[in-house]
Amino acid sequence: MTSGSHSPFLLTNIVANRLLIPLLRSRAGRRVGRRIAVVEYLGRRSGQHHQLVTQYVKEGSTVRIEVGMFDRKAWCRNFKTEHPVRLRLAGQDYDRTARVVRERNRVSVLVELDAEAS
Repeated sequence: MTSGSHSPFLLTNIVANRLLIPLLRSRAGRRVGRRIAVVEYLGRRSGQHHQLVTQYVKEGSTVRIEVGMFDRKAWCRNFKTEHPVRLRLAGQDYDRTARVVRERNRVSVLVELDAEAS
């Protein structure tokens, strides 16, 4: 792959993020955002603002974002130690802290919401 080119998977994510982020921020986001979140954070080293769309599962007041192929993903490395994050879930924003958790063969990014949000 030459410099400046992207893998098909990365291009799919770029296109999906550009389409889904405005949708999730609209009124329709309340319905669509029940399983899909917008994750916003500042890069730990770069300081750059990042946004991405990902699936999540809500377990009580905990939001779990499963991370497949953790070693190949850059975004979740920002959360190896606790790091600020903004989540857009079902039309509502949450400014919280996220962290990576490893459980057997599973790697997740966890975000604790307040009890009122569960």
